[in-house]
Amino acid sequence: MPLWYDWFITDMKIALAFYYARSNRFSINALAGALEMRPGLRALDLSFPTEPAELHRGIRAAARSHDRVVVGLSFATPQYAAMRGMISDLRSRYPDIAILAGGPHPTADPASCLRAGCDLAVCGEGEETLAAVLGEMQSGGRARGLPGTAYLDAAGRCLRMRARSSIDLDAYPPFAIRNGKYGPIEITRGCPYGCGFCQTSKLFGRRPRHRKPEVVAHYAAQMVRIGMFDLRVVSPDAFAYGSRDGREVDLAAVRELLARVREAQGPGGRLFFGSMPSEVRPEHVSAQALRLVREYAANDNLTIGAQSGSQRILDACGRGHSVADITRAAALALKAGFKANLDFIFGLPGETEADLARTLALMQRLALMGARIHAHGFMPLPQTRFAGRTPTRLPERMRKALDHMSAAGVLFGQWRTQQGHAARMAGPAGKESI
Repeated sequence: MPLWYDWFITDMKIALAFYYARSNRFSINALAGALEMRPGLRALDLSFPTEPAELHRGIRAAARSHDRVVVGLSFATPQYAAMRGMISDLRSRYPDIAILAGGPHPTADPASCLRAGCDLAVCGEGEETLAAVLGEMQSGGRARGLPGTAYLDAAGRCLRMRARSSIDLDAYPPFAIRNGKYGPIEITRGCPYGCGFCQTSKLFGRRPRHRKPEVVAHYAAQMVRIGMFDLRVVSPDAFAYGSRDGREVDLAAVRELLARVREAQGPGGRLFFGSMPSEVRPEHVSAQALRLVREYAANDNLTIGAQSGSQRILDACGRGHSVADITRAAALALKAGFKANLDFIFGLPGETEADLARTLALMQRLALMGARIHAHGFMPLPQTRFAGRTPTRLPERMRKALDHMSAAGVLFGQWRTQQGHAARMAGPAGKESI
């Protein structure tokens, strides 16, 4: 492992290459924006290679003109296998570079990333931690031992430092203005539910934090000034915006957000709210909420997190809503003139054929109503309650039913690919039941 953190040279010139793959751009936008606002990082040059060949060219060029070259990787568990190969390749080709890993997988399982060849894992929210790491590197100090990081000691043990406090979203930009890296604006971070299959509550906490309406509007106006008139938002539940606990809806706060953003955008702007890359919880769908979306937003569809048609499975996951809530939400959305896209997860641990039959029956009923099904395969993500659990293998008749719905145009998604990932992740020793 290169001992870059032991070099005591002041004002080192640092080149940071964020690997800007499609799956990680939203995270990189926020991290780069946070670094841009730090005047103390005076000698930091950022680049955003989008494919491996470009990354390799950039590393070689930066090594000729900088004291340190750093590669920043952000990824989730489904991307880990591919990223592990990239990390190994980078380490063998460029032994003197520093490789930093962050995002959902390095946060939940830093040891796997460090043993693959990364020098440091940034765990949890990266806005403050990454700036601290780079500041230490720039001044020639040690980057080991900083809050929010993990590293391997001399014996190969993974040492994880204490977590940092949750950040104030309003204190950081949602994207990198100086480097022209724009995208959706994260309006809420954190989720109170802690569903068994989901990492969000572990990554960002159970207390939701919201960007203030005037702050979101400010950045929406910045986008319009450079000719970007379409704005999408990121939230685990768009209709819970402004809610203190994420469970009780505050539609007055939602209205204020939507109204301020639309005013900031002007007549040429378009706001997309409650559709990808966000979703809404079924019990929070109401006629009033849908009227707000219709009044202020441009999306013709709503993404609703359903997950299962079995109440037993919903309860085991900790979803906090009923099967009836799912049907009611879809009906309300369709009645209001929206296309209803409902997320379902197949292969959840302990799912019986009776559970699957209930889910299939609900999906078919929703499809007859006019809804579409977004199918996902369960993946046992690290640091969740279902980590290490064995995905339930779908019976062939269920697979055929899903294929039939896909051919009919009422089901879409990467569920087969995700199930393949899940089988490899769980391994032979996974637990079977919930």
